[in-house]
Amino acid sequence: MLKKMTALALSFCIALGAVGCGKKEASNGGLTDGYACTMIVTPESVKLDKEFLEKYKDVKNVVLPKDYDKNLDKITDEIASFADNEKVKCIIVCSDKEGILPVFEKIKEKNEDITTIAAGVEEMQNENKQNDAIMDEDINIGFNPTDKDNDKNAVRMVEALGAKVFVNYIDEFVKDEVESKQKNRDMQRECEKNGIKYEEVVVPGMKDENDSKTAEEFIKKDAVAKKKAYGDNVALYGCRGAMDKATIEAAIENKLMVPNIHSLDSTKLYGDILGVDVSGSDYTEINSKISEKLKSMGMEGRLAGTDIPEKVFCVEIALDTSNKLYKKKVKENELLSDIRADIKEKTGIWAEYNSMKYYNNFLRTVEMYPILY
Repeated sequence: MLKKMTALALSFCIALGAVGCGKKEASNGGLTDGYACTMIVTPESVKLDKEFLEKYKDVKNVVLPKDYDKNLDKITDEIASFADNEKVKCIIVCSDKEGILPVFEKIKEKNEDITTIAAGVEEMQNENKQNDAIMDEDINIGFNPTDKDNDKNAVRMVEALGAKVFVNYIDEFVKDEVESKQKNRDMQRECEKNGIKYEEVVVPGMKDENDSKTAEEFIKKDAVAKKKAYGDNVALYGCRGAMDKATIEAAIENKLMVPNIHSLDSTKLYGDILGVDVSGSDYTEINSKISEKLKSMGMEGRLAGTDIPEKVFCVEIALDTSNKLYKKKVKENELLSDIRADIKEKTGIWAEYNSMKYYNNFLRTVEMYPILY
């Protein structure tokens, strides 16, 4: 399988403060029949690799019921009850539906010494609610995926792919925005610097930012024209997630390239498009299945994606962090350099950090490099 490098970004906030061990009596919460030093709470959609979890002896992964959003008060009370058990020192929470944020306040009310980690909490994907998580002082550490640097990284991948033409599909909602215009200019300059033809195409008629059907109809037709005009050394890129499926399918149909996508779970998206079973949690095996299918279609090394779902990665880094705090006794002021080293081990490159202070929390950007299928 051909593997090259593209980039995704994670942002995380970290509130520095004393972390310790609570000494309270156990409470029987309905979500668990046992307790561990680190309790990880995940939705069913976030499948953690069993081999990864087995590296850590004192960890328990609790999976939320499918309809957990229907009774959030009860669910958050049950998660908070983990803090009553004297074994528990850290609670990591991941969500794929909004409404879970109050759990952190409930945990701290029970035991303020418990370390709380938000790992891919859904509110962080909603621009109108991000600050609720960033400025929540009941969250000690937070990791969250973002596609902030997707545009820049798409151009980097175009160069790695050897594409001669970069087609950037934008919609009518962003074409006149100042920030969007600046991003597009930056992409164009980067393309020209590397001898790549940049072509910006407006997708007309989209009803809203989530109108994938209109995007699909237009992009698939336009991709045929681009193939006819430029051959197969063309990379297709959409400005938002609603265009991901269209660009991938159009690329496959016309033997073109996709240098980056916005999906936080590219394994599922590729699995759905290619008819590949990606229901397991062995992501090495899943990526091999996707690559083999693409190879059989003559598309090896022409489509980009992340090697694991980004929320899974958030939980993995959160668990690494908890292990450092409580098993390796790493000091809090050394955590960032340790996390940086972990990312180098996982991806082969050093992470870059940009920081912005929000009261006693820090929002940071971590750039990482996944694979090309």
